[in-house]
Amino acid sequence: MIRGDTIMSECFRYLYLHNDKLKASESFKDTYLLRGTSLYEVVRIISGKAVFLCEHYSRLTKSAKKVGLEIMYNFEQLHGCIKTLVEKNDCKEGNIKLVFNFDGKDKNFYAYFVQHYYPTASQYKNGVRTLIHQAERPTPTAKVYNHKLRSKTNNLIAEAGIFEVILLNKLGNITEGSRSNLFFIKDNALYTSPDNEVLNGIVRSKVLKIADQLGIPVHYRSISYDEIPQYEAAFLTGTSPMVLPISRINSISFSVNHQLLFDIFDAYGKMVQENLIKNS
Repeated sequence: MIRGDTIMSECFRYLYLHNDKLKASESFKDTYLLRGTSLYEVVRIISGKAVFLCEHYSRLTKSAKKVGLEIMYNFEQLHGCIKTLVEKNDCKEGNIKLVFNFDGKDKNFYAYFVQHYYPTASQYKNGVRTLIHQAERPTPTAKVYNHKLRSKTNNLIAEAGIFEVILLNKLGNITEGSRSNLFFIKDNALYTSPDNEVLNGIVRSKVLKIADQLGIPVHYRSISYDEIPQYEAAFLTGTSPMVLPISRINSISFSVNHQLLFDIFDAYGKMVQENLIKNS
């Protein structure tokens, strides 16, 4: 990130972890993530506790397996790292990024707070604007750091004044957001991309569980850009946005007052609280 003449690292707060050592955040370089392959997760911290950490760890190990690598920390070690960062940075609310970097025989683990951009109360009420961008992940089902895609979408978000960029693949199908998953609503049913076309986010998996509990039909299908206007509502899911209504995709408008949206939002909020209580 560049502000004026100063290059700002994504590492936030005072201290970060490099393997088992705490270091000053000013010494962190974003280029650490560009060497070799970096697998990562961003975990939300609420009241000093990591939300759905078991699920994040499971996805990390699955991502590693898909690209022929192996995570070098177990769950207890990762949990301890997060606890250390929360305590040493005296920060109980925010996002922590966990990165496992593999560069030949050189293996490194980094954990640090990143600046978070949570939606405002107004955005949850009125929805957010999004923009279509033709791009796709090389390995969509594994969470591998993709600097080129992230930089491009960050620039589009800043330049267009939007909340998120929606990815369009080479077949002309809508897949997911640059840092979120995507759902559409029609006839009281959910529509989302097939699992093999997207990174199955933690919040996405919880929404699918909620749909099963509430008896909401879910259709997994590739959705072409031309089909978008036929849907009544749309929403994003992700660590920071949680469950967030979309008001517009390009010039196409959607309802932000759909009852199904409210039901899913409320159910997810209860699920988060139950997870925090369970991990108290």
